[in-house]
Amino acid sequence: MKSWLLMAMALILAVPANASAQNASEEEWKALKSVYAKRADNASHVQAAKEAAALADKYPEDRKAQLFCAMTSYYAAHRQKDSKKKEKIAKAGVKCAKRVLKADKSDYEGRYWWAMTYAKSKEAEGIAKLAEKSVQVKKYLEKMISDQPKRYEGYMMLGALYRDLPKWISWGDPKKGLELLETALELAPNDPEVLLEVAAAYAKMGNKEKAAKLYDRCINDSVSPKDKDWETEDARAYAKKMKAEL
Repeated sequence: MKSWLLMAMALILAVPANASAQNASEEEWKALKSVYAKRADNASHVQAAKEAAALADKYPEDRKAQLFCAMTSYYAAHRQKDSKKKEKIAKAGVKCAKRVLKADKSDYEGRYWWAMTYAKSKEAEGIAKLAEKSVQVKKYLEKMISDQPKRYEGYMMLGALYRDLPKWISWGDPKKGLELLETALELAPNDPEVLLEVAAAYAKMGNKEKAAKLYDRCINDSVSPKDKDWETEDARAYAKKMKAEL
């Protein structure tokens, strides 16, 4: 009996007293989000991405921290004009997304943010490199859509790639892109990012009236996805900017 008791005590001691020790604390999230709240300033956005990556490195099993790192890295990288800086930030996001997929290769958000950050890192290397690697991303997104056809994210990203990639060096096709983006809109009619992407597709095809209506929907009628209030604020501000430029 005594040996079993000792073994049980040893097992208890081997487990962290607080299971949440593997996850970032509320205080750490509060500190990170205080930096993230200032992301309208580019330097602060870059700093937020850096701190998100550090938090993800500290808690490699914290799925929330990895996804926040990937998301923040993508959006911060997207703003950068310097290609080296863009690539470095995006690759930090790729690293975080890979951790999610290591834990569960079927994790939809992990797959989505891997595709987003990977494509952004290749974009930083130049349009030719993005076009070269885009076939891999295309197949990856098509598999995501096949696996979960009721999720909008795969359609949205694949549609945006069809819209933006140049035909002369890739499989870009604005018409096909619009079809995929319209499917995303059917699945998520009030998502601010979807509304932005569909509006951009119509603007690219010269339909400014339709684009303006979609920007208005984003500004006035979009609904914040769970835990993404700030991203929705960004989307609405961007919609105002893009509508003014039509």
